[in-house]
Amino acid sequence: MERVRATVALDCTLSHAETALPAVFESRRDARGTIRWPLRVSLEDFGLPLDVDLEHQVEIHVERRRDEQNLNEVYAIDWRASDDGPLPDFQGHMILWAEDDPSCCYLELDGTYEPPLGRLVGAAFDATIGHLIAERTVKVFLDDVADAVSAKHSGRT
Repeated sequence: MERVRATVALDCTLSHAETALPAVFESRRDARGTIRWPLRVSLEDFGLPLDVDLEHQVEIHVERRRDEQNLNEVYAIDWRASDDGPLPDFQGHMILWAEDDPSCCYLELDGTYEPPLGRLVGAAFDATIGHLIAERTVKVFLDDVADAVSAKHSGRT
């Protein structure tokens, strides 16, 4: 298992984020009850002179909880590719937290995945570029979630 982690700042209070985040996921739920989200990464992020994004649709399962100290919202989160592409399954958790400034808070995603393509090929791919793709994909996903939370805060959705 490989670990990835990312954190983004949200330009809203913790209480707003705690209300908006579940609404963001619910707004992505389809008629069958499945939350779908496009995961993407730009090839430009890896020094390739191509303005091309790789994108895979994932099905997300989210379960809202409180942390062990009952201080922060925690969301168990996992996803798997909607198709049979080479995207690894992911299991982890999101947490909303704040520090001293009450006007902003943070959203963090921490989790693990098993590199695709089998044990030997997957491990070699992950060691060369796969882990960088995973880190960047998680960061872009978290940025997208943060943008959606901010849009709810500003009344754009």
